[in-house]
Amino acid sequence: MKVTADASILIHLAAIGRFYLLEELFGEVMIPESVYKEVVVEGWGLSGSLETAEALRTGLIKVGEVIDKEKVREFSQRYRVSATNAEVIQLSKELNSKIVLADEEEVRDAAQEAGLQVKGCLGILVDSVKNKIISSRQAVQDIDNLVASGYRISNDIIDGLKNTLRRWDR
Repeated sequence: MKVTADASILIHLAAIGRFYLLEELFGEVMIPESVYKEVVVEGWGLSGSLETAEALRTGLIKVGEVIDKEKVREFSQRYRVSATNAEVIQLSKELNSKIVLADEEEVRDAAQEAGLQVKGCLGILVDSVKNKIISSRQAVQDIDNLVASGYRISNDIIDGLKNTLRRWDR
């Protein structure tokens, strides 16, 4: 399954020690050059930088070049997202990716409007439980760890998801 990821996914999954879920669930992840620069070059030493560099070395992550730079500019202006996030969406379209991995609401909305399916860190954790990669108890702890690492999402969503995961554990 072809997926394209933005920087937030790489950073947050690394922060909670779940970067490996990308390989378990997707096998290969594409990122545009700008995500590579943000996470590895500019973010060297920060969460996600070492994991992303290693994933590039092993082939889990591949860097793709966006062909239509004008579309990137249009996406960026139309949806008020950064050029980097617009590149994630455009690269997904150019590669015929089915899923964009992104957490920011604006990016998710833009990707969905572009006809792409979107999955964030929470969706990755849920899929990992469904695929028996991690337990629901571990996923609940991971949600707490995400929030502690600076992940922003409404308490209602967090509480609802944690309650659902706890029910699955019974």
